[in-house]
Amino acid sequence: MNTPVNAALLQLDYSQSNTETASASNLSLPNNASVGNLGVATLLWSYPLGDRYGGVALIGGYTSVKLSGPNGQMKATGFTDPGIILHANFFGAPALRKDQYAQAIPQTYMSIHLTINAPLGSYDSNSAVNTGSNRWAFTPLVNLDITRDKGVSWIDLYAAGRFFTDNNALPGNGRLSQNPLAIVSAFYSHDIGKRWYAGIGASYDNGGKSYINGISQYNAANGFRPSFSISRARTLWKYRLIVKYELTGTTPHSLPTNSVLSLRTSIPF
Repeated sequence: MNTPVNAALLQLDYSQSNTETASASNLSLPNNASVGNLGVATLLWSYPLGDRYGGVALIGGYTSVKLSGPNGQMKATGFTDPGIILHANFFGAPALRKDQYAQAIPQTYMSIHLTINAPLGSYDSNSAVNTGSNRWAFTPLVNLDITRDKGVSWIDLYAAGRFFTDNNALPGNGRLSQNPLAIVSAFYSHDIGKRWYAGIGASYDNGGKSYINGISQYNAANGFRPSFSISRARTLWKYRLIVKYELTGTTPHSLPTNSVLSLRTSIPF
């Protein structure tokens, strides 16, 4: 949302994770899965939607997956399912041009976003682990971002749901289905000087239990994920770097904790 209209923005994300359950992942992995490294590129185009902010983005990723299970360890490397993201603002984020943006005063805003992932990632029905999911995924998200001091500090609230179609090409003519996953998040961030900000927050996941041929895999999410992030903006080259660390705070059925370290850079064109 922090880019002028009629402008393009490239976001590059890299994350390294140690994951025991994958309910919140874009990948349709069973329990005891470790997603090692993931790189994602997002190209966003912003445009006026009436007098409000709008945008559309294309997203694609490449990942290496390492699966540890009862049959030993398996690895896979390939493309994740690409997606398209649609953005629309309700209020508080007017359609500003680049020459108007520097003088704009940040204000509270609310928006809706829809991510659609297509089953076009790397997938082999004869392999027990894949980087593509061979199914569609739909993720609507609504956010409310509140500032009382002209953007010096923010309270960000998010509510999202992930919905999945079935994967009918598991090894052995199997079928994977998954219940919807609900995600709510809250974050607080504050500027440190003119170029830095730091933030803390937490997300809560619930649902997402998967089934293979109708048999429950007992991997529903039901826990909190606290996180910490820090960011620095480089005004000379007009890019921003964000470092975020996330750790599972609570898990159902005494499952092991998960951790994710992610890096993001945003580069305007």
